Amino acid sequence: MDKSLLLIKRNNLFIDLFAIGLLLHTISSLFFPYKFTTTIPFIVILYCGLLFFLRRIKINNEMLQILILTGLNGYILYINIDSPYYIHILLFVYPLFVASLYHSIIPSLILLPITLIEVIFLFNTYFNRFEGSIEFADIYVVLFLMVLMSVTAIIHSHFIEKSWTEMEQQQITLERALDSRDGYLQMFFENAKDGIAVFDLDARIIEVNPAFELLYGWSRQECIGKQIPLVPPENAEAARERIKKVLKGESLYSFETKDMKRNGTFFDAQLTLSPIYDKSGEMVAMSVITRDISFRKEAEKLIVQSEKLKLAGEIAAGVAHEIRNPMTVISGFIQMMNADDQHPYQTYTKLIESELERINLIISEFLILAKPHVRTTKEFNLEKTIQDIVVLYSPELNLRGIVLTQSKSVPNAVVVGEQNQIKQVLINIIKNAIEAFKKEGSLHISTEYENEDFVSIHIEDNGKGMTQEVINQIFEPFFTTKTTGTGLGMMITQKIIQEHGGKISINSRLNKGTVVSIFLPYKERRKPAISN
Repeated sequence: MDKSLLLIKRNNLFIDLFAIGLLLHTISSLFFPYKFTTTIPFIVILYCGLLFFLRRIKINNEMLQILILTGLNGYILYINIDSPYYIHILLFVYPLFVASLYHSIIPSLILLPITLIEVIFLFNTYFNRFEGSIEFADIYVVLFLMVLMSVTAIIHSHFIEKSWTEMEQQQITLERALDSRDGYLQMFFENAKDGIAVFDLDARIIEVNPAFELLYGWSRQECIGKQIPLVPPENAEAARERIKKVLKGESLYSFETKDMKRNGTFFDAQLTLSPIYDKSGEMVAMSVITRDISFRKEAEKLIVQSEKLKLAGEIAAGVAHEIRNPMTVISGFIQMMNADDQHPYQTYTKLIESELERINLIISEFLILAKPHVRTTKEFNLEKTIQDIVVLYSPELNLRGIVLTQSKSVPNAVVVGEQNQIKQVLINIIKNAIEAFKKEGSLHISTEYENEDFVSIHIEDNGKGMTQEVINQIFEPFFTTKTTGTGLGMMITQKIIQEHGGKISINSRLNKGTVVSIFLPYKERRKPAISN
């Protein structure tokens, strides 16, 4: 307990005892008169009332202590003067005893000589009255008793004060250690890079750290005391089952799932859930530590994709050359046969020739994967490159009844790379868009500056769209939804964009349409001196 708080409690106790003593003295004077009954002067009652008033206005506690001891001593001195009787002298021990209970030696050391002076004064003044009723031995015993009790009170005060000082020092040391530990824990909580949240047993949030706010997009003020949606709706039941396990005392370590941000977007999360117990071993809360592993998942996906590219390249390198040699021979004979309009199997040979051309296309795409293209650091104007492809496909788009619109926002964006490869990317995407239309539709191509480093191309159609499952597999080798497709076009498209230091993303809704976004680093916002 704080020493100042202890002094307040002691003062309150002795003021109350002072008042009770006055009351009992008054009652005893009225109903139990005896030879040496003393009167209670009005000034003593006023003094007691003053102590109550000073306590109420919260006067300095040390000053109040002095006033209490002074009042007690003065009250007893008055009793001895009003009714001189040697037994009354023993009452002087009470203020000394009270002083010793303050656990401070200074009040006892001050009060003891004052008390001795008062006792000597009383004996000198009223010795004649005491002479007939007390012997010298009695006086000696009384004085010895007073001195013994006073010394004992002083020694007790000294011992208590010393013990209190040691306890106070230990408490300070413990408080510092506790503050240090709590400080370190608070620093860890505030500066942890993983999101940390503490929930009560009803899944309401008690506390979150800044990393949690940054990760989920919810502010601390919005979270505290509430149940907020942190999981996708389809994972809600699984989340409830996890909470039931934690409430049973289980801990769940580093399991992977999907969590949801405030804006409704999902991210890959690694969670650790643990129960929190109080000192008595009762569960009082739950903790959740969340780590965003989206980048790790993306890296793993890229590694798998790279392995697939490597595998496709190895297959291409081993197969393409061996196939093309016999293909050249077969193609030559088929062309000779088709040159003869009189041969009876021309329908079949023409079909064979078209299939040979498709095989040759597949081999060409294989060769793109077999080895990296030689990159040239040639500068070209992005808008002009896009315009070349638009001019190329305009007749086919008009023929199919597809309306093409453009938004040109980067007329001076200069990209460094291989222009023909970027054209190949645009061709692949526009071809896919055209094939996505069941009938007439619209195609919109827009460009814009994303930031100081990247320029974006968005190709949007209102065709049949794709499911999320198709989007997840679209860049995998040999995956296609078309009966005549090779399943390599989008894989090659992604490879070209990545080799240019960019990235490609697809956003599609079934029966609504698709948006393919390409992000490329650009050199500067100027129009090249030489147009490509």
